[in-house]
Amino acid sequence: RMTLCRDLVKLPKAELHIHLEGSMRRETLIYLCNKYSIEVPPDTRGKRFDDFTAFANVYIAACDCLREESDLQQLVLEVAQDAAGSGARWIELALSMLSFCAEKFGGKEETLRLLVKAASAAEKATGVAMGFIVAAERMFPPSQAEELAALVRKCAMSDDMKICGRQAIIGFGLHGKEEGFPPVPFADAFSLACEGTGIASVPHAGEIAPHPGLGSKSVLDAIYLLKAKRIAHGILGADDDEVLQVLKKDHICLDICPTSNFLLRVVRSLSSHPLPRLCRQGVSCTINSDDSLLFGCNLVEEYTLCRDELRMSDDELAHCARNSFRYSCAPVNIIDRGLADIDEWLTK
Repeated sequence: RMTLCRDLVKLPKAELHIHLEGSMRRETLIYLCNKYSIEVPPDTRGKRFDDFTAFANVYIAACDCLREESDLQQLVLEVAQDAAGSGARWIELALSMLSFCAEKFGGKEETLRLLVKAASAAEKATGVAMGFIVAAERMFPPSQAEELAALVRKCAMSDDMKICGRQAIIGFGLHGKEEGFPPVPFADAFSLACEGTGIASVPHAGEIAPHPGLGSKSVLDAIYLLKAKRIAHGILGADDDEVLQVLKKDHICLDICPTSNFLLRVVRSLSSHPLPRLCRQGVSCTINSDDSLLFGCNLVEEYTLCRDELRMSDDELAHCARNSFRYSCAPVNIIDRGLADIDEWLTK
């Protein structure tokens, strides 16, 4: 295939499904764990998980070892540097730390303030522009989600939560185990965060089946009840005609993470991943890394894997990159420039 020489780093892209804490560099995790005498969790990169526990342990350590403002600054800067190295121009960083470790920074709002400051500095240093997705946790009571939503709404209306002059919080998400925690109780939180604020509804759904065969219901509930504009993962709806029709009709994008799906055993093998089929069926999809600390694959490596393992053509990869700008919450100038430069990349 003649197309294989096009440089995937040079393909302009945005990343819409990336967890800030889960994208810490492994060496930074080790450094911070040593700094605070925390046990360093095992290296899970490239290994298949048998359950969520090993996964959760690394995540907990990553949150635990963020203790000072300088740690947050280092994390955000390094994630932006790594994004730049993958050819990303815009990233939407999903946050868990507001639910798990905001108290040590003086509470949720103060933690956000520190993150916004870190993001402004990282953007100036790297040229990668960014916004934050604040996410509620399914395992916590919906009242906590509503408290987060109220904070998000307040920040959206205020003039001081800005990254380089732009609204810092651009999305409201939902993380955690789908099984036993359906989206219904979170509908109020999503409407509070998203209605009239310009904040996008971007919940996780259709990743780990709530019950065998109920993955597609999880996706539909996220669309109908949470008014999702994008779905993080969503691939368990790939075999359901109703899901496919709704995704296409309502122009809802799936923010897909192939390596994550393989290592968490959502798909049996990489070659059986539904991403190429979804794209060919006209569903809008993007390619993302999810948690490079846990899975060991950065954004450009995901694109490379889609080319090599999923047999996607450069036209298909460029289409996913276009979607990453089109469905993003980036400012218009970044979107337009990205789309034009993708066209340029394809002429090479």
